[in-house]
Parts: sequence; structure tokens; C-alpha cells
Amino acid sequence: MVGYHGDSLETYYLVRWWVSMWTVWRHNGQWTLSFRPLFTDRSLCAKTSCETQSQVQMKERQREREREREREREVGREREREREREVGRERERERERERERERERERERERERERERERERERERERERERERERERERERERGQLMIDRFHNSIKEPCISPFLGSIARSRPPSIPPSLHPSLRPCACPFIMQWLSVCSLLVLLSVSARSQAQNQICTIFTEAKEDGFKSLILVGLAQNLPDSTLGDLVPLIAEALAMGVKCCSDTPPEDCDRDVADLFQSAVCSSETLVEKNHLKMCCEKTAAERTHCFLDHKAKIPRDLSLKAELPAADQCEDFKKDHKAFVGRFIFKFSKSNTMLQPHVILAIAKAYGEVLTSCCGEAEAQTCFDTKKATFQRAVGKRVTELRALCIVHKKYGDRVVKAKKLIQYSQKMPQASFQEMGGMVDKIVATVAPCCSGDMVTCMKERKALVDEAMKPDSKPDGLSEHYDVHADIAAVCQTFTKTPDVAMGKLVYEISVRHPESSQQVILRFAKEAEQALLQCCDKEDHAECVRTALAGSDIDKKITDETDYYKKMCAVETGMNNNAFEKSMMVHYTRIMPQASFDQLHIVSERVHDVLHDCCKDEPGHFILPCAEEKLTDAIDATCEDYDPSSINPRIAHCCNQSYSMRRPCILAIQPDTEFMPPELDASNFHMGPELCTKDSKELLLSGKKLLYGVVRHKTTITEEQLKSISTKYHSMKEKCCAAEDQAACFTEEAPKLVAESAELVKA
Repeated sequence: MVGYHGDSLETYYLVRWWVSMWTVWRHNGQWTLSFRPLFTDRSLCAKTSCETQSQVQMKERQREREREREREREVGREREREREREVGRERERERERERERERERERERERERERERERERERERERERERERERERERERERGQLMIDRFHNSIKEPCISPFLGSIARSRPPSIPPSLHPSLRPCACPFIMQWLSVCSLLVLLSVSARSQAQNQICTIFTEAKEDGFKSLILVGLAQNLPDSTLGDLVPLIAEALAMGVKCCSDTPPEDCDRDVADLFQSAVCSSETLVEKNHLKMCCEKTAAERTHCFLDHKAKIPRDLSLKAELPAADQCEDFKKDHKAFVGRFIFKFSKSNTMLQPHVILAIAKAYGEVLTSCCGEAEAQTCFDTKKATFQRAVGKRVTELRALCIVHKKYGDRVVKAKKLIQYSQKMPQASFQEMGGMVDKIVATVAPCCSGDMVTCMKERKALVDEAMKPDSKPDGLSEHYDVHADIAAVCQTFTKTPDVAMGKLVYEISVRHPESSQQVILRFAKEAEQALLQCCDKEDHAECVRTALAGSDIDKKITDETDYYKKMCAVETGMNNNAFEKSMMVHYTRIMPQASFDQLHIVSERVHDVLHDCCKDEPGHFILPCAEEKLTDAIDATCEDYDPSSINPRIAHCCNQSYSMRRPCILAIQPDTEFMPPELDASNFHMGPELCTKDSKELLLSGKKLLYGVVRHKTTITEEQLKSISTKYHSMKEKCCAAEDQAACFTEEAPKLVAESAELVKA
């Protein structure tokens, strides 16, 4: 092969390659066919680019890895580009969000500007209403003076003629005692009883002249010296609860001297100042009183801001309606006989400090009544017994009056002037059916105007209105001759709709008035519920051509006479139940009822509610001439519901109670009545430690026994709100058996310790059945 010389070089290389591919060689005794080349001349391989398969594969793998790395680098670059694009998009979104926030801020600024414009419009409307009220007051003063003139010309003996005479003069003279005779009845040939007319004339006369003369002299003239001092004492005690009576004496003396000066022929300029401003200035002039009663912040203010500060300060003072006797009857009688005025003054001072939001004329009436109790009992041989008996009656009367006043304030706070005006329109229309709607509307407007200041604690404004003269002296009239028995709203529906379209409140007021003068036996709430249905019908129908038929259809199922009859029958049944049970049994049944529908409430809350309901029915379920069960019971029960909703957070009890507390005023009681037992309440386990039953049950104190029985019922009914009457009777029987057994035992405490847990355990098993 070495010496071979072929025809061509190509043939040589081909043969050489072929030999390298098919060489046979021996390895470890075995012959092997191998593809390894025989020649290792790298130069020849280089010249022919000959390579082994493994080398080719290796290079291919390198190239593939390189391509993979390139792809990875490209993916990385793509990711980087995507991240940059995402950052850009995020920046754009952030810029868009910022632009949106800016637009929202601009919209909020625009809304704020709109609200400010609306507030400005409201202030302008309020100013216009104030101007209208001022014009109305001017017209009322003119009408009042005209009525006074007519009154003086129509009777022989004028009502309180010396008093009216002094009011009619441009400047009242000084006030000697001879110019203050008691009120005398007059032969007023008007539609109301003489006392109502005289009271209304006093109201109108004071209102007519209050702007023409200084307010201090007006109050001093009306109240007389002792009454003026009492009013000042009430005002000081209510605003300065941390002061002693001795601290207030100098201020009372200054106020009395000011009253005399203001009623002289040459009154000082200060007499024309606002009474509240003068009062506050006098208080703030005493650093001792200011520091003692924490009024420094208020006294740093002026004008209206200072007045609001004083009112807020007074509203935060805790109230206490209790009349706790600090001395036995004998000692009180001795003090009372020794110095009657000083004793009454101390009573006014203490009561005013505990009842800072109560109107002054009410406090003075309570003080007068308390003095009458002492006058009556201090002449008795058993003064303490007499005092205890009459004091209980007196306290109930005080509580009733205070509850009525507070209820009106709660209604005003929750529902505003419109509902208060409707209530007063019904109340006075029922009492004075001979007065026209126009006359009644004017009087009701005056009365409603006093509610806000009287309820807020602004007693100066409250007293200036002199609402009490009408409220407390008014007596009911008989119905006018020719008044139809029933009011038919459909009879003149065209005129009703015409008025309703222009002035809805006037139309609804006329409707309420017409029903009220015909139905003194109805409650305010029944009339308001019917009025609400009628208002909805008028809203729906008065714009239609066939409004008469539409109203008739809308009110087809609503009959005021039937509503009154149904509600009266309901309360008569309640009264029959209350009369047929003893006081404790009925109160316990109310405890069971209210625990069923609001088991989340505490025992103290339900104890007060059951007491209120019992007291209402006990007072109203009496068969007397001229007494109507429905207005008495529903008004007082609604007041009790209002007080409960005000005193406690309804949402903390359950959603159903919260819903009823937020209903319209007239629908609160029906809403409460419709509530079913709360079956979703998860009760706690009955535990004997929660029911303290011991030897105190053997006492003859009925209050303690009632309280113990109500606590047991509260715990059992909470455990199962659907408990049956039979189960309750069984538990009650076991309770009385245990009480009789243990009260007869020698060791009462040991008996109760053993038997009480058994009773609780048996009760728990019984309610599980």
C-alpha cells in the first residue's frame, strides 16, 4: 500500500479511508471489527476535514447549547422588556388613579360648595321664616290687644283687672303688694270655661306687650315678689348644682333689687337687656361660683355662645326624681311651722338641683303641693302615718307630670315640630271643640314654639312664652250644637285635594282637627294612624282626574270609627285582665310577656318596663264619668315605649325592638305588640346561684316578694321563650310550696339552701320538655 501509485490522488484517499473503516484487529484473544482508522496522520484529516462521529456530535451539542443560551438570553431580554412595559403601565395606572383622585377631590369640593350654597339658602329661608314669625307675632300682638279691648268692653268684672291694667300701661309702676290680688273668676261669654279664657288673655297680653317694655319688669309683675324670688332660685339651683343655698342668697337679693328697679318710673338701661344674658352675667361675676360649678369655659364666651354653653352644662347634670325625706315628719312639721317660706325655699332648692331640665313653673307647682301635704298632715295626731300615705300619692302625681313633660321632649327630639304640633292639635281640639280651626292653629303654633326652649333647658325663653297658663288651667268644653257625629272626608274631597295640593300640612291639620273635635274618646295615636293612611291616599289620588273615586278606593279598608272601637275594646279586655288579677300577678304576667320578646334585655330594664305598663293600666282602667280608657292608656303606653327607646340602646336588645323604636310615632305601640317570642336567643344555663332565695322571702314586704318572683320568672322564661302557661303555673306552684315549707321550718336559711337549688333544677328539667 505504501508503494502504491494510483492514477489519481482521489483514488488513494478513498482506498485509505475504506481500509480505516474495515480494519480487523485482535484484542484479549478476541478478533474485533473496528471502525478506527489505521492512519493517524492529522494533517490528512485536516486537509479532508475528516472527523469522528463523536466529535461531530460534540460540536453539535455545543452549538445547541449555544443556541439554548441565546434563546435564554433572548427570553431574559424579553422579560426585561416586559418588566419595563409593566412598570410603564403601572406608572400610567398610578397617574390615572391620581387623576381620578384629583377629579374626586374636585367633585368633593364642588359638593362642599353646593352644600355651602344649600346652607346659605337654608339660612336665608330661616331668616325669611324668622321675619315671617316676627310679622306673625306682630299680628298676634295686634289681635291680642284687640281681644283685650273687646274683653274689657264685654264684661262687667274684668279678669285680673289690676294685672291687665298694669300690663296695658306703657311702663308699669312699682309693685306694692296691694296690686297683686288672686285671680277672680269672670263672666266671660266665650266658648271656653272662664279659667281658660282668663289664662289665654294673660298669655296674649304678656305676649302683646313683651316687646314694648323690659322683660324683667314683665316677669316681676306677673310673678309677684315671692314668685320672682322662687323663679330666680330655681334658675340658680339648676345651673349651679355644686353650690349651697347660702351661696345663692346674695344673687337672689341682687335679682330682687333689679326687679324693683326695672318696675320703677325710671328703669335702668340694663332692664332692656336679655334676661338670660343678665342672669349669666350675674353668675359669671362671682369667681367662687364659677370655679365651684366648673363654668369658667362658659363665662369666657359671650352672647349666644355663652347661652348654649350654659344649656349644655346644665343638660349634663344627673337628674333624680326621688323625694327622699331627710327628716322624720315631726321634724319637718316643726321646721315648716317655724318658717313656712324658708322650708319651701329649701325644698325648691334641693328639688331644682336634682331636676335641672324641669320647667320652673312645674317645680313651683310641686313645691306648692308638697307644702299642702305638710299643712294637712302636721295638724294630725299621727303625722308620720299621714305623711307617708300622702307622700306616696304626691310622688306618683309628680312622677306622672314629669313623665308627661319628658315624653313630649322625647317626641320633639325624635320626630320634630310636625308630630308635636299634630299631638297638640288633637289634644286641644278634643278639649275645645267649639274653637275654629284657625283659632286652634294659632294657639297650637304658640304652644309648639315653647317646646324646643323648654326641653333644651332654656328656661328664660320657656317662661316668656307662658305656656303653662293654658296647659294647666284649661278645662274641656262640650261639643258645639249642630256638629255631625262623624266626619266624612269624601264629602268635600275636591276642596280637600285642592288645599292638599297647595298646602299639604294645612289640609292634614284640618282633617285631624275635624276628627278630633268629634272624637274626644279617641287617642292621639289612633287619629294619627288614620291621618297617615289618609295622607297616603291624598298623595296617590289628588293629581288624578277621578280623585274622588281613587280616595274612596284607597281608604276602603280604613274607618276611623272602627279603629277607635277596636282599640277601645282591646284596652277594655286588658283592663278586665288587670282587674281580675291582683297587682303582683298582673305585673308578673307583663314580666313574662316582655321577657319573651326581648330576652336580651337585663332584668332591671324589664322590671322597669313591666312596672310602667302595670302603672298605666292601673291608672287608666277606671270607670268614671268623662273618663275615656283609650286616650289615657295608649298615650301613657306610648310614652312608656318612648322612654324605654330613649333610655336604652334598642340595637343592644334585638333587631325587632330596634325596628319598632325607629317606626313612626303612632306605629311604635302596634309594632311592639306584633313582636313574637324570640326563638333565636341562646339562653344561659339555669344556675341556682343566679336566684337568691332565702329567709327574706318570709317577710311581709310585698315589694321584696314581687321582686323575687319576677327574677325567677325572668330566668326561666329567658331559658325558654316559648314556655307554656301550664309550665309556668307548675313552676309557680313549686315556688310557693318551697316558700311555705321553708318559712315554716325552724332553720329557714338551711331549708332554702337545700330546697332552692332543687327548685331551679326541676324548673330547668321542666322547660326542656
